[in-house]
Amino acid sequence: MKKIVITGAAGFIGSNLAIFLKNEFDLVLLDNFSRKGSEKNKQLLLEAGLHVQAVDVSNSLQLFNFLDRVGNFESIIHLAAQTSLLESLLKPKLDFDTNALGTLNILEFLRIQNNKCRGIFLASNKVYGNLNQYQYVESEKRYSLSSRLLAFDESLPILPIGGYSISKSISDAYVAEYGKRYAMPVISLRQSAVYGPNQNSRSDQGWVSYFIERLNTNEEVFLRGQGKQVRDILYIDDFSNLVKKLLVSDLQNGEVYNVGGGVNFSLSILELFDIFANLTGKTLDYKTGTMAEEDQKYFVSDNAKISKFANWNPVITPVSGVQKLLRI
Repeated sequence: MKKIVITGAAGFIGSNLAIFLKNEFDLVLLDNFSRKGSEKNKQLLLEAGLHVQAVDVSNSLQLFNFLDRVGNFESIIHLAAQTSLLESLLKPKLDFDTNALGTLNILEFLRIQNNKCRGIFLASNKVYGNLNQYQYVESEKRYSLSSRLLAFDESLPILPIGGYSISKSISDAYVAEYGKRYAMPVISLRQSAVYGPNQNSRSDQGWVSYFIERLNTNEEVFLRGQGKQVRDILYIDDFSNLVKKLLVSDLQNGEVYNVGGGVNFSLSILELFDIFANLTGKTLDYKTGTMAEEDQKYFVSDNAKISKFANWNPVITPVSGVQKLLRI
């Protein structure tokens, strides 16, 4: 089987992806176990017959020594990341080291040691900033763009604002630079809101899972804004299926792709609460607040580029995804 390295393998995406791929690839998994819930996910991986090595991608010496011992590998999926905006503002150096420096370290190893290795790197829709240059229409349950535009493609200007947004935009730029300058088959996915089981979510990251957890425990939640912000949500199995397709594709050097649920899988927080009520008969108590400067009122991915390249489209609807998490 082809040997694949996955960084951040004890994270939400990493653990789900590893289990999804384990029967078809020889997986080498690493994580620094810094994120809450990573030890729990490590145990899930062990139960699936997968072992995770303790390696910090921001430590170039440690990383290079480990990858040297791994030997020849065909692809690397770089998922190790600091994913919280609030955390990035509290600990900006840690955010930079994990997201920007970690990416650079991996790219440098590939450039020097394994130039033809496929590399799949994760950026974020947050690289585009708060998108306040657009005009919005506010309805009872959601924000919409005032123009006829329904989704954003990769031509959208990169305008990061806030620590996480900046570190991810640096990572994204390095992938494009290395891919094109050094003819390396590495790509960056600017993914929207991926959700699913074992997310260990928090209010500013993994919001679908976060609100489901609060629904299950009957806890009141505090919103950043009025709950009308819109995202196109993408269930983890759809994302994992995309990665599987990319692992057997001839990746285009330094290309970037928006990846999300798309227009048909977009919804606001209030619309998510309506899904909860329709499926369970339960309402979620919440209080509204003020949106932060970094928040996007509306982001929906135009998946046309990645769809054409990988022959991929998401299939798990928001209602189906929520049902899976609620186990109903």
